[in-house]
Amino acid sequence: MKRTLFVALLLTCSVALFASCGQTKDWHLSEQCMKTLNDRYANARILDVDYDDGMVEVEIRHDKKDKEVLFTTGCEWLSTSWDVAKRNVPDVVMQALQQKYPNPRIDDIDFFETPQGSYYRFEIELSGDRDEYVYITPEGVITEVSVYHKIR
Repeated sequence: MKRTLFVALLLTCSVALFASCGQTKDWHLSEQCMKTLNDRYANARILDVDYDDGMVEVEIRHDKKDKEVLFTTGCEWLSTSWDVAKRNVPDVVMQALQQKYPNPRIDDIDFFETPQGSYYRFEIELSGDRDEYVYITPEGVITEVSVYHKIR
C-alpha cells in the first residue's frame, strides 16, 4: 500500500514538474507580439526572449526548426530567420550562387522571411580578413552582396 501511494505521489509530482515547462513561462511579451507569433507560427514554443538594441528577439521552435523572430519594441514584425543546410537549398538558388562564385567556401546559410519578401543569406569565406554576405531570393536572383571584415 505504501509503495502504491509513493508511486502515485511520484507520478503526480512528475506531471506537475513537466507541466511547468514550455509555453507556460511568462516571457513578458505584449498581446500584439503574442498574436503575431500565434498567427504566423501556430503551435510554436517560445525558447527565449531578449530585449536588445531597441529590438525584441524571440527564439522559437516551429516546424522542427529553431527560429529567431525579430520585432520592434512596438511589436512590429521585422523578420524571422533560421539556419538552412546546404542540401536543403533549392537548385536554382545554388546555381545563382555558383555563377558568381564557382567554388564558394560557404560558412553559413540562413533563410529570412520579411514583410518585403524572403531570401537566403550565404556567408562566403574569402581570403584574408574579409567575407561576403550574398543575398539570393528563392527564385535565384542575387539582390545584394556586402563585404564585412572579420574581427580577429
